[in-house]
Amino acid sequence: MKVILLGCGWLGRQLLPVLQQDGHQLVVTRQSETALAELPGSVSGQVLSLPLSLPFPETLMDQFQQAVVICAITPGWRKQGGAGYLDSLQSLARLVQAADSLACVHFSSTGAYNGLSDEVDEQSQLAASDAKAQLLYQGEQLLQQALPTCTLRLAGLIGPGRHPGKFLRSGVLDDPDAPVNMVHSHDVIEAVRVILQQQAWPSLYNLSCPDLVTRQQFYQQARALLQLPALTVGAAGSSQRRVLAHRISRQLPFHYRYPSALHAVLECS
Repeated sequence: MKVILLGCGWLGRQLLPVLQQDGHQLVVTRQSETALAELPGSVSGQVLSLPLSLPFPETLMDQFQQAVVICAITPGWRKQGGAGYLDSLQSLARLVQAADSLACVHFSSTGAYNGLSDEVDEQSQLAASDAKAQLLYQGEQLLQQALPTCTLRLAGLIGPGRHPGKFLRSGVLDDPDAPVNMVHSHDVIEAVRVILQQQAWPSLYNLSCPDLVTRQQFYQQARALLQLPALTVGAAGSSQRRVLAHRISRQLPFHYRYPSALHAVLECS
């Protein structure tokens, strides 16, 4: 299958060799020639800095024609407040339409459920008053309206080089009894493999360790694994949100390797 990977950050770098091993005709895009030079020699690369000016280059149109586009572009919420994210996705949506791309797998976030409490799933109505939720939803819609898209709402990412024991630098744990919503990068990558095999688009799936684990259970274990001091328990919050993520296992031949976040944290570094 012809696959284009947009965004080769922490998650994309782990996905890249798996896509190669599975025999896909893979092209990876980076934003500059310098970044492109960092790719392994066995990987075909293309400079692509969104948003693009019109008209689209013919070479780019040829690459995107009948390709499955994996969009791993992050909103940059913490650094930039999401500025430019929708412009980039709008440009990508126009490109995939013009090039007649086959489908898209879009990495979104369970941040789309910000402003909600209790249990949430793919059918939950999102909070219109939450800026981050609306930014993510609008980004999802841009791609869903452009071509058949599998949207993956990813919980907090953990895995190699991303150990949650380092997350709470203040040493204070608020909302100790709230559910923790995390997913290991291995399970994200395996989900992408299954989605490509099954051509499971259009669709919408949450990816989050499905077993109920509290923040206190999770972060205490994560800190202990790194032999860090115990956390100081802070105030309980008014909003306790649990992301339900069983739909993908019910609809596709996908099974979580780490159904519990307590198991997933053991395979982080």
